[in-house]
Amino acid sequence: MAAEAAGRVDATAAAADCTEIEVRLKEGTMKADLEASLPAGQEEFAICCRDVCRSYGKLKVLSNLNLSVPQGQIYGLLGPSGCGKTTLLKCIVGTLKISRGHIMVLGKPPAFPGHNVPGKMVGYMPQELALYNEFTISDTLTFFGRIHGLTSKETQARMDFLVDFLDLPQKNSLVRNLSGGQRRRVSLGAALLQNPELLILDEPTVGVDPVLRAKIWQHLVEIVKTGKVSVIITTHYIEEARQANVVGLMRNGRLLAEAPPEAVMKQHSATTLEHAFLQLCEASDGESSKRQSSLQEGPLENSQSFESGRDESRPILGIGPGAAGEAPKYSVDWKVRARHVLPKWRNIAALMIKTLVRMRRMPGSLCFQFLLPVIQISLICLCVGGDPEGIQVAVVNNETSPSAFSRSLLSFLDNSSIHQVPLSHKDAFDGIYNGEYWGVIGFGSNFTSYLTKRMMQRQVSREVVDGGSVHVWLDLTNQQIALMLQKKLHEAFQAFVDNKLSSLSYLAALPIKFEEPIYGNQNTDFTTFVTPGSVLSITFYLAVGLTALSFVLERKEGLLDRCWVAGVSSLETMLAHLFSQLFVISVQIILLLLFILLVFKMPNEGSLVLVIILIVLQGVTGISFGLVISAAIDDEQNANQAALGIFYPNLILSGIIWPVECIPYPLRYLSLVLPQTYASEALRCIMYRGWGLSRFMVWRGFAVTLGWNTFFLILATVILKLRT
Repeated sequence: MAAEAAGRVDATAAAADCTEIEVRLKEGTMKADLEASLPAGQEEFAICCRDVCRSYGKLKVLSNLNLSVPQGQIYGLLGPSGCGKTTLLKCIVGTLKISRGHIMVLGKPPAFPGHNVPGKMVGYMPQELALYNEFTISDTLTFFGRIHGLTSKETQARMDFLVDFLDLPQKNSLVRNLSGGQRRRVSLGAALLQNPELLILDEPTVGVDPVLRAKIWQHLVEIVKTGKVSVIITTHYIEEARQANVVGLMRNGRLLAEAPPEAVMKQHSATTLEHAFLQLCEASDGESSKRQSSLQEGPLENSQSFESGRDESRPILGIGPGAAGEAPKYSVDWKVRARHVLPKWRNIAALMIKTLVRMRRMPGSLCFQFLLPVIQISLICLCVGGDPEGIQVAVVNNETSPSAFSRSLLSFLDNSSIHQVPLSHKDAFDGIYNGEYWGVIGFGSNFTSYLTKRMMQRQVSREVVDGGSVHVWLDLTNQQIALMLQKKLHEAFQAFVDNKLSSLSYLAALPIKFEEPIYGNQNTDFTTFVTPGSVLSITFYLAVGLTALSFVLERKEGLLDRCWVAGVSSLETMLAHLFSQLFVISVQIILLLLFILLVFKMPNEGSLVLVIILIVLQGVTGISFGLVISAAIDDEQNANQAALGIFYPNLILSGIIWPVECIPYPLRYLSLVLPQTYASEALRCIMYRGWGLSRFMVWRGFAVTLGWNTFFLILATVILKLRT
């Protein structure tokens, strides 16, 4: 090994440019320089990354990366955009899982049960602002104080210090009204709030004026003096990283160098850190070109590929604990593991307060959420299921006598629904062909005498039957209008017969008698059928849309990641949103029921409590489904498309606007497994039949709704776990 190393030294000395191999060969000198700069007793490492790989599908973001952050030191992580810095930081704080290798943070792996990483031990400032625009500065710091378990007094004391230190505006200033630099300072204040043992800052000084930038660096130097706080910071300002104790240069998912800034500059005979890193990048590119050409010519001899494993990416600080072999094994008490898995009500309460504060700061949006279901159900009750009005119908009456039966029969037609237009035969048919009329009603010249013979004589000719009939030609392109015209004509004829024949009206009446209905009443219309399913559908899909959009936007803006680094679990996030949204759902349901029962007089023969519970459960199921969409989709446009794409098929197949019995059998089987099919049927049974939970059709609707709710919650949790 010594001979091989000596040969490599000779080869490198002859080279014109410094390469990454040269950096590693001079490892001993740099490590000695670092150890000389470290105070006594601080040789331990706050962060150790060994052979870390992270891939997104076929894209390899981190490749066999090794990194060591000394305890009580400032570590400057430098590199171009897209080199993997942010991904590495997310792996360190435990919000992303690595594909291979192992990471130790403050002595244990991130997300280890009982280890507050992520949690109170880490202060994290993401590259995004990751702030709630509806919050004030005070709200922001109070929110993170609650999550970290700080008392009100502790939070207030730290808040006063940070407002003064970071030169922030008044504490009651809204975040959305702050400038970009002020928002970045608020974000930094949230990271510093709980005095963490590990401070991770991703581009904290972007957009900050030079005076405050120097002040921030001075503060970082002061807090690491005790050796109890370690800082890892990324920055675009390479020269300001000279104030760090150690710097590391990342490129293409690997660490090219890791040493004190002065050692890096000395190594490359550079007067600036930026110039030294430029040489390292050029050397890395040259090594990559050599490797590609060697792969085409054949395997390299007496040298190693840049991708050959940990030797190529080993940091020049040395290996540190746990570098070789498998990651150290840790055991934990079952009680600690249980506390780690179970949700913390402190975090849930903080997230719920956060949501309610945001709602309060957006009164217009909140009123819209409350009123939208009422507007929708009102439109359904007003526009669906009623009888058409003002329908134009042409009348061709060839009888001229004022006492003719045809005139009497026409007088019994409902004039509010049907507008009779007397016309000649030619004009009537020209009009219906041109779309001016929905039908033509025709009477023969001998209609009265022929109708009298039909009703009084036992046997009549075909001519009498035909002449004593009302002839109707309909435009059946609109079935609802056509059905209404047929119904109104039947009602008019029955009223005419009752009027003319009195006690003998049975002679001309249809021999079918409809008795009092078992359920419902004779005036039940299509609106009554549609309303229960519409209420469930509105509640379900408003919850889906609001939840999916809210979570997708929070993830896109980095808000969810920041909460997770602060120690909030995905389960706590979902439960908090569920409980908060229940408040909105409750108000929506109260307004919906007030309108359908009191304003539109929809019947309710059953328990109002069961009605409310079923609607609430459907709303919760909608929230759960929204969580699934938001967990699986990152873009708000795609999330909206997914929610809308599922809305119409579910509306059609669930028996909400048309009975399930009318659906063909292959599709009917699909219909029966949807969340709202049995629920809509159960709500109709409760409201219109007065049934309770003892009936199979009722409790089946509750059971299916609960089953879907549980399935969606589990699925959302699994997706979130798999994606981190």
